[in-house]
Amino acid sequence: MIMRITWGKVHAGKWDAYEQAYRNTVVTKSKNIRGLRSRWLARDTADKDAGFAVSLWDSLDDMRAYEQSDFYQKEILAPLQPFFVGEFKTYRCEVRYGQEGK
Repeated sequence: MIMRITWGKVHAGKWDAYEQAYRNTVVTKSKNIRGLRSRWLARDTADKDAGFAVSLWDSLDDMRAYEQSDFYQKEILAPLQPFFVGEFKTYRCEVRYGQEGK
């Protein structure tokens, strides 16, 4: 399994608008993506204008196919980019251990 973790910062005071745009694009439009198991959006508790988008994938190939698709570039990323301040950083990690909660 592969975990994709993206950190980013949005314009001051725009987190709620970003979260709504995230729900309208990422959540609404990406329900049937090959290899995508689950995803989360987490707001930083120390910096209310920063956060993480985390997704879990079956394989690196599935994740890369998504990242390189026109769908991702035009339908997912493009509507969210106006919210970002500076760069956002994405990490791709091989999951070595996982445990389900209660």
